[in-house]
Amino acid sequence: MLQALLLAIWAGLCTWDQFGPHLGFRKPLLASVGVGIILGDMTTAIMIGATMELMWLGVNNIGAYVPPDVISGTIVGAALGIMGSTDTASAIALAVAIGIPTATLVQQLNILVMTTNVSLVHAADKAVLSGKFNAVNKYFWAGAFCFFLTRAVPVFIATGIGSFVIEDIMAFLQNQVPWVLSGFSTAGGMMPAVGLAMLLTMMMKKNMWIFLLIGFVMAAFLNVPTVGIALAACAAAGVWDVITEGQKNQPAPVAAAPADGSETEEEYDL
Repeated sequence: MLQALLLAIWAGLCTWDQFGPHLGFRKPLLASVGVGIILGDMTTAIMIGATMELMWLGVNNIGAYVPPDVISGTIVGAALGIMGSTDTASAIALAVAIGIPTATLVQQLNILVMTTNVSLVHAADKAVLSGKFNAVNKYFWAGAFCFFLTRAVPVFIATGIGSFVIEDIMAFLQNQVPWVLSGFSTAGGMMPAVGLAMLLTMMMKKNMWIFLLIGFVMAAFLNVPTVGIALAACAAAGVWDVITEGQKNQPAPVAAAPADGSETEEEYDL
């Protein structure tokens, strides 16, 4: 139960990092490091975090879309994977199988809290108009505490209470139906490809496919290492930024006035 409490606090702190300093602890790879420290199995935790990092590589907040919560999914998946498995392959498979539904569940809680926290924003506006500036901090921390609970409570329930159930289920699967774990392992190996595919769909838009093609040629035919491709990509991004900024700063063309002085509209190429 103490470990479950520490995991819940760690999940809440990672959530605050998502809405606060952005130190990167909301990422699966770093969130799993805290799980490894608390449970004493850093190697398995990092392997699970790396797998989930690839799996959720293309998950981002775009506009009003709220993606599945990778924080709770990673922490619960890594924790129960370490608690309920004896080997690394089974731990990764179990973490993926549990992490995805957990992230989807907390996604709904996150949407609910974002909706209800709007009332705190309006209350803070009224406090400012009435000159009660100290009350603004109270509303701010109230909203932060709500976000803390959306991750901490599910993680505590899953790792503190659900861990006993998971241990019994894993014992049954390992002894009675071992083919289920092998299926989970195969599915876990496929999930990173899904994450990369989601990322590639973003890269294929507009003119970005050109750089993807260049990187593929460098890796497949020129045998350039990953570091070399990354450095070339940084240089290409800098050149692209200079070109696009130069196009934005160019003045718009002005249509020439007619020679006879009459006011007629003429079309010109933008």
